[in-house]
Amino acid sequence: MDDDRAFALESRLTNHGCYLQSIAVDDGAYRLTYQSAAADQHGEIPHQQIGDVVNDFRKLFDQRDWPVRSVEATVTNLDDEPMGVWRADADWFAALESGEMSEVAFSRRVLDSLRE
Repeated sequence: MDDDRAFALESRLTNHGCYLQSIAVDDGAYRLTYQSAAADQHGEIPHQQIGDVVNDFRKLFDQRDWPVRSVEATVTNLDDEPMGVWRADADWFAALESGEMSEVAFSRRVLDSLRE
């Protein structure tokens, strides 16, 4: 992934108390690792924060012409200890965009993917 795109994502994540550690495109998916100040503080990954990160990707897909791909995220605490993983499949983004899936169903799928 080029530096401009990584910076665009990093800037958005920082607004949510997330600190990008790495981002790559691998096997057709965006694979990122980020530190979460809120997860560090509360001992779990806040669902609202996952939604914020997913919405950042949706905006980048729409406003910055990023290719729609699956998102696979690893969340760590501020000491870089893994807290969990979650994903949002490219098919889910497409179904949401076309109206075949509701926002609630989309959110449920993302949150159901969370493994702590």
